[in-house]
Amino acid sequence: MVDLLVVVPHPDDESFGAGGALLLAKEAGLRTGVLTLTRGEAGRTLGLCPPEALPEVRLQELRRAAEILGVDYLEALSFPNALPQEGVEAPRGAATGRGLSDHPEAEGAIRERLLALRPRFVLTFPPDGINGHPDHVAASRYALKAAQGLAQVVYFVRPEGPLPVTHRLRLPEWALARKLQALAQHKTQALSVLAFMERHPQRLWTETFHLLGASGLREGPWW
Repeated sequence: MVDLLVVVPHPDDESFGAGGALLLAKEAGLRTGVLTLTRGEAGRTLGLCPPEALPEVRLQELRRAAEILGVDYLEALSFPNALPQEGVEAPRGAATGRGLSDHPEAEGAIRERLLALRPRFVLTFPPDGINGHPDHVAASRYALKAAQGLAQVVYFVRPEGPLPVTHRLRLPEWALARKLQALAQHKTQALSVLAFMERHPQRLWTETFHLLGASGLREGPWW
């Protein structure tokens, strides 16, 4: 049983979008969980492992990050990761197609976990996926449908995005330090981590969320 379940497509999404929320929820006495729908096999390797070993390496990275974030429940499913962006060679054996977008059965897999874990809140990407990544968009759609009648959905959103911010978490120093440590575990995706730091440094210490059905802005958590 968990109180807050983060549902995302790839290992590392949990630390980017919700690392601070996971830490502060745990500090408040909530039980937390992370469910990734893929193992990120279409990401970069940066020469740190053979392409065919990337899913297992990213799973190990996820486990280390989850331990730092104090996660109580962790599971990584094996739905296919959408092919990488142009200019990045797909790993040998990577699935073709549109990744999660081609697998609506992921919705049922999420709902099965929700029935077993009974979270009060499901935290996931907003409908636009923040950056339009097809796996982000699909994960948001599946999580929203799966949570109907079971849990309250919360999106992690951009401060200036199409959905209004209803809750803003400003991380204390200890939480920021641990979030950075969690991000640093995703070594194969270091270029993505650095790009995020360059473009959105303020989102490292300030996380913004949209609680479905809420209005106005609250400084602090939704739980």
